[in-house]
Amino acid sequence: MADQPQLTEADLDALRALDTPTISNCLERLPIRPWTEGFMRPEIRSIMPEQKTVVGYAVTVTMSAVRQSDKPVSRRDYWEAILAIPAPRLVVVHDRDYPNPVGSYWGEVQGNIARALGAVGAITDGGVRDLKEAEEIGFPFWAKEVLVSHAYVHPESVNEPIDVGGITVQPGDLLAADRHGVINIPFEAATRIPKIAVLEAESEGYIIDLCQSGVEVTPDLLDEASVKRAAVFDGSGAAY
Repeated sequence: MADQPQLTEADLDALRALDTPTISNCLERLPIRPWTEGFMRPEIRSIMPEQKTVVGYAVTVTMSAVRQSDKPVSRRDYWEAILAIPAPRLVVVHDRDYPNPVGSYWGEVQGNIARALGAVGAITDGGVRDLKEAEEIGFPFWAKEVLVSHAYVHPESVNEPIDVGGITVQPGDLLAADRHGVINIPFEAATRIPKIAVLEAESEGYIIDLCQSGVEVTPDLLDEASVKRAAVFDGSGAAY
């Protein structure tokens, strides 16, 4: 599992207060990974369009629905796999039938079970259904497809590394998800991101305030605002 430090509830709340584009911007300020990595492709989209930011540790599952299996992971093993990851939990499911899933792992029953076991949402490159019921209980989905049937759906492995949406998800990885999509948060950055976000808001404010000020905006004024924006960050990372 991922090398996980102890994040406090205050740390998690500070991340939940940010949207995923802000988290992405903050990560670009840190020399941790290329700017093209660490977030899921747009095919993994929020099924609840007004979804606020959810943060959780990844429980990983593989499943298939195209045919019956003689040796699926037992329900008990699946439930215990959820509890093996610290709360709050995000259940991340790779559908082996991808890119053409035929059955939904997620629906009203699985959503209620996962929620009762401390999960705060589900992410899958397969399908979901029972959208009204999931929304009513406050259990959000991020998925590639909405599918009517569960077909022969069954889990095949739990808490192993999986590839979903173009990134590798390790059990215990810290993820954030909202209406924009899903992003991985490296643990070494988790407590730094909210501090950087304050500076990001300040730096962006020079441009936004100018554009909304009602004055005639010129390239010269934009240049001046851009210089002030750049000056917020010293490039050393010392401020955060």
